[in-house]
Amino acid sequence: MNMNTNPYDNAKHKRWRERVLRRAGYLCEECSRYGKRVPATIAHHIHELKDFPEQRYELSNGQALCMECHNKKHPDKGRFSHTS
Repeated sequence: MNMNTNPYDNAKHKRWRERVLRRAGYLCEECSRYGKRVPATIAHHIHELKDFPEQRYELSNGQALCMECHNKKHPDKGRFSHTS
């Protein structure tokens, strides 16, 4: 993979993202645990790509999250803003 390209801006990632969100009914899986119905906009990799690159497109490694829940999972990265 070319390191100068956005790893989230390719057809395979977009298909994976869509499958993760669709599986969750486009609702945040964390919020749903608490009975809240919040739209999910981010397909989060449960196991980080830097540690598990082979799981990049595994549906089982995806979790549909809203922006707020995703930011809680990555407080060290600052505010997450892209929709991947």
